[in-house]
Amino acid sequence: MKIINRRTAILSLLAIAIVAFAGSFFFKFRRLLKKPDIGYLAGKQSLIGEIAETIIPATDTPGAKAAKVQDFIIKMIVECTEKRSQNNFIEGLKELEHYTLKTFGRDYLVCSVEQRMAVLVHFEDKENKNPIVHKIHHKLMGDTFIYLMKYYTVLGYCTSEAGATKALAYDYIPGTFEACISLTSHQKCWATE
Repeated sequence: MKIINRRTAILSLLAIAIVAFAGSFFFKFRRLLKKPDIGYLAGKQSLIGEIAETIIPATDTPGAKAAKVQDFIIKMIVECTEKRSQNNFIEGLKELEHYTLKTFGRDYLVCSVEQRMAVLVHFEDKENKNPIVHKIHHKLMGDTFIYLMKYYTVLGYCTSEAGATKALAYDYIPGTFEACISLTSHQKCWATE
């Protein structure tokens, strides 16, 4: 009978843990580099629209759905987003559907506003808030689902006609350059940069 000393046992366990971690990282990274299922997004246009509407709801100004932000988001994901981030977005959308069904027993589209907010807060909390870790994750794994969803929603809304003219102050012929302009009471933000 062979007796294993403590140092050998610890080193063996450490080696197994490193191999397991490296293997899981490799499979996750390999999954991110596969060809994204872009066709999946076309069938999820209404879901993407409802998520965007939860982020920018209609009030006295039009919401994200009225600005047709869902079309913009799909176009940006398909044509302007790298492969890793495309896969993250598609997997995140599937995970959101699964999480909503598991948590509330219903589809995201029929959830109440409070339930929709709870789902988005859950995904927001999952994202790492540490800026250094976020940069490293972005370089290795691409952008996360919730980051892309929020970023493209705001970008699409602010550059849409409804967002730029009704929610923001739009001056289609800007006058002279003034470096600092004070806002008056109840004035909207400017839509032009």
